[in-house]
Amino acid sequence: MNNLTQYLASIPAGPINDTANVESLLAACWGQFTGDDGGMQGYKLRGRMEDVAWNPPRLTFVVERHGGTVHGSSRAELQHWTVDLETKTATLEKVGHRQLSAMQRRLDVEPLAEKVASLVASGQEHEWLEWRSASRVHVVIGRILPKGSAAKRTLEGRRKRLREALRERMEGTGWNWAGRGMFERNG
Repeated sequence: MNNLTQYLASIPAGPINDTANVESLLAACWGQFTGDDGGMQGYKLRGRMEDVAWNPPRLTFVVERHGGTVHGSSRAELQHWTVDLETKTATLEKVGHRQLSAMQRRLDVEPLAEKVASLVASGQEHEWLEWRSASRVHVVIGRILPKGSAAKRTLEGRRKRLREALRERMEGTGWNWAGRGMFERNG
């Protein structure tokens, strides 16, 4: 930490444009800081620090994290950090996002809900349905919106919206939600 402290003492306060030295020195002593580490490890700082500013005794910066992109997200998380050299703390101040590539278009789940309601109301066999009896059917959302058809969080949101639309649509057909994708016919 002494090398980082000495380096920062040798430069004027304000924005730091050439961040290579700061990144290397901070990465080397990252484990010596206490506070919320946000899963950050020192080596992840090298070549990734943005908007670096030195306002003694605090060093602030932003780091782009890509954990969500591993799961198919089109956005990277932006972590805003404050490192206080006096208190020897590193604090994750706030989190934002940066769009890396175009998002998938919003899925209109209403036509899907309408199709499922129609299939159930007519008692049809279909790959989306598992009939337990003439008055009980399981709607398999994972077959309608399969894994891999969208990024993890996008898929979760689509499935949730579809379940809600199905519940509303099915009530009008004489079928009631029985939980966990199951519907039962009234009476």
